[in-house]
Amino acid sequence: MASKAAAFHAWASGFGIPAYPAASVPKGARMPYLTYSFGSAAWGEEPFAAEADLWYPAESGEAVPNAKAEEIGAALGGCGSVLRCDGGAMRVLRGSPFWQALRDDDPAVQRRFINLDIEFYTND
Repeated sequence: MASKAAAFHAWASGFGIPAYPAASVPKGARMPYLTYSFGSAAWGEEPFAAEADLWYPAESGEAVPNAKAEEIGAALGGCGSVLRCDGGAMRVLRGSPFWQALRDDDPAVQRRFINLDIEFYTND
């Protein structure tokens, strides 16, 4: 079974573009890619508020990153995605608002900010 972080990374990597922890984007990474924040909790604790960001070159236009954000939303549906991990499972849910376009300091970048909630069903 995978660790919580590895299970989440595998899920985030399942959308056809590379996924990286926000603090570990390799130098020279080429857009498009997804970055994410991830933390840990256990059964009975409040859901963890995570975020993901989609990074696309501006020449992609608005429709392409919007469609990828909607693809992630469709994968979550109304009940979220359950990810098995060491010690149990976790459920990734749509946060609110689910996604929004953000202006990046670099005009060559299209960015989409995605809110996620993660419920943990583990003992640690």
